[in-house]
Amino acid sequence: LTYDKPLGENEADDKYHAIYSIEASIHSPNLPNTIEAWSDALEPGGVVVIIDDFLSVGISRDDPDVDLFAKSWIANSVHSTTELADMAEKSNMALVQDRDLGSQYHIAKLNYRNTAPQLRDEQGRIHQGWLGSKARQKLFLDGKITYRMIVLQKHGDISIEPKCASVVSSDEAETLAVEIHPTLMTGKGNEGGTKQECLSGWYCCGKGEQYWDDLAATRTESTKFLTLPRDLFGDYLISFAKHLTEFYQTLPKDYPGQGNEKGIFLDIGGTGSVASGMRLVTSKFAHFAGPLDYWVLDSEPSAKKLSNAIVCDIDDCPTAQDCSYDVTFSFTVLEHAARPWKSFDTIARITKKGGLTLHLVPWSYQWHATPADNYRFSHTALTTLLEDRGFEVLDVGYDICNQPALVRRRRKDEHFEVIWLTYVVGRKL
Repeated sequence: LTYDKPLGENEADDKYHAIYSIEASIHSPNLPNTIEAWSDALEPGGVVVIIDDFLSVGISRDDPDVDLFAKSWIANSVHSTTELADMAEKSNMALVQDRDLGSQYHIAKLNYRNTAPQLRDEQGRIHQGWLGSKARQKLFLDGKITYRMIVLQKHGDISIEPKCASVVSSDEAETLAVEIHPTLMTGKGNEGGTKQECLSGWYCCGKGEQYWDDLAATRTESTKFLTLPRDLFGDYLISFAKHLTEFYQTLPKDYPGQGNEKGIFLDIGGTGSVASGMRLVTSKFAHFAGPLDYWVLDSEPSAKKLSNAIVCDIDDCPTAQDCSYDVTFSFTVLEHAARPWKSFDTIARITKKGGLTLHLVPWSYQWHATPADNYRFSHTALTTLLEDRGFEVLDVGYDICNQPALVRRRRKDEHFEVIWLTYVVGRKL
């Protein structure tokens, strides 16, 4: 395979859905020919991803510093992104993304310490690679070249069809008789432990509608951009139990059927952070699994001793297989994620087609580093995070939790007296 023959000699081979070039396109003997060859090797809708150096706007290829860099770096194709976009259009592609990686990742500071080198002649003994790398550093710090990621996409519809297993459902009149109750459990042992009346020793929830009604009856001011509709306030436990019940009642009456394996309810972060001083729980939401097998996914090292645990970071968890879980669930966990958008990428990847995803996260809540505390989520944030990843939002809203009177009289620290939790239920399309 070469730059201009990415399919080799056999042009009848299956074409690519993606081609990537990292610090290579600049060495092409003839970049317009290369771009055309790459386009010809792509399926309609396929992409070319290029990470490389590009001329800055207004900088000529004839600039002496650029010429020195090209010769010493064997950079046969030093072009601007505008020139690359023109090449792409002539080859049935469009430039769809342009990211300045140099600025995004602070290359001038971290790689070069904001210091431009002197291109000195050491009595004629100048290694070509050394000179090229120093010329590149100088051009970058002088602003004559930038380090970018460019994505080109071939015109036409993408022909690749993602394959994702679907949840089992029944067309028969009789389906599985199951009901999930809106209760909390302590999570001790394998059977969920004992019933827990409140969210924690500090808060009792289910006050969403009451909060809205009290405010509506006693408010003295009404500011449009502060006002939320009543249907956004509810009880997260009732919502979760309702949607899980309805979901399980679509399963065949004899689920899972002879010789078939049960589906899986995956509790993300379901063991608690022992490293932060919390006790290990093993089955806090096992009763939510209903007819499914209950599994947990957690980065907590103590979870390794559990037979039904996947130990990884939800932000990046290749261990969790694609389209393998009927229900994905988390309970005040995703605010601790370093990059929750990546968490939702994982959730979208591993949830079966037609499967449910349910999450409870804080909106107004005190700092709680167990072991980190990074984000708060509004109802619109959760809606966007799910809809952008191919989910239909079935319910989203706020639950209000307050401290019981006895707690307010006897205990005082950083805990807020009233907290807001945001809940969301989605179905993967």
